[in-house]
Amino acid sequence: MRRFLAWVTAILLLVGGALSEGALQVGDKGQEVLAMKQRLQTLGYIEKGKLTKTFTEKTAVSLREFQRRNGLPATGTLDGATREALFSDGAVRMPYPTLPPLSTPAPLPAGKEEPARDARGFLAEDGEYFREDDENGRWVYLGRDLQITVTRMTEPSIPLVWFETDIRMRNGEAFRTVQTDPEHPGKKFQYPYVIARQEQFVLGFSDDFFATRMAKRETVGIIIRNGEIISRDTYRKEGHHLPNLDMMALYPDGSAEVFECCEITAEELLARGAVNVFSFGPILLRDGEINEMLYSYYRSVEPRHALGMIEPGHYLLLSFQGRTSESRGTTLQRVAETMKQRGVRQALNLDGGNTMALVFRGRMLNKLATYRRKSFVRTVTSLIGIGNTANQEE
Repeated sequence: MRRFLAWVTAILLLVGGALSEGALQVGDKGQEVLAMKQRLQTLGYIEKGKLTKTFTEKTAVSLREFQRRNGLPATGTLDGATREALFSDGAVRMPYPTLPPLSTPAPLPAGKEEPARDARGFLAEDGEYFREDDENGRWVYLGRDLQITVTRMTEPSIPLVWFETDIRMRNGEAFRTVQTDPEHPGKKFQYPYVIARQEQFVLGFSDDFFATRMAKRETVGIIIRNGEIISRDTYRKEGHHLPNLDMMALYPDGSAEVFECCEITAEELLARGAVNVFSFGPILLRDGEINEMLYSYYRSVEPRHALGMIEPGHYLLLSFQGRTSESRGTTLQRVAETMKQRGVRQALNLDGGNTMALVFRGRMLNKLATYRRKSFVRTVTSLIGIGNTANQEE
């Protein structure tokens, strides 16, 4: 008899333990329910907002969706297997809602007088070739070691106008950075198209606009230009303000890496071989994965400007116009999703708004954005550029 009672007691204890740990269902209340709901919210199955300690029918719907996506019976009850999956590192989160993809630039037909290209699309012989078509929105540069194709795209239903700049380089051709006054960084502001003409860039574009933060004595971020540290000052932890001072480091072999603001020091970046480091942010893509922060923050519609690496020596620059009647601008989520759709692996948001400038052969292609009833492009003290040509336009 004692053995029988002991056996029954053991069974009851096991069942009671299972119930207290796993079998939560509609109507239950308490801290355990709240912990489950918090985890479901973190994984995207429950919308952001204040949570209660009550297991409701709506909670069960969210839990069933989690169970379906994680290969479990969709019971809507938190049993032991569901609990283990829910709180594991391998829990499958709810996919983020994505935006309708933007149209892709059409293949560029060869020009009537275009010189011969080699197997990789560069000029087969020395020299340079330009093609400009303002009406259809195509601008092309070809050299022995540099290819640049700028395409203006439109989506009237949004409305949105943007530029996709495909940049391919080899044999030491690389992005260059210039400052208007290297001895006094952050001084001597100038229009970006003026700087691009003076430097004879084929393509010039605005960067992280660190000079304004420096002038205002704000936290500047880690800034490296041409192998020299300009600023080491950055935030101590990752944030979701703009700029959050995340970084992109460019290396001599044509590759790029992105880092969170507090992830690495300036000295460590130099030790890795970084030549230029831009601090603005946030990171848009890292190793091909979209920064999850973009689905919760940075929701405002603005002019946007971002640089991404598809592979070493192959980059994509996206420039979204905004603050005009023709183009509202866009969110960083759309910028990141477009980058990912184009095959970009590493990408950083650069300064957009009225700082954004895309200059081809000395001529700014993007229209002036309007801010506080004024249409203008900001003056800057530094610029990113690539290529060299004496054929500049006013």
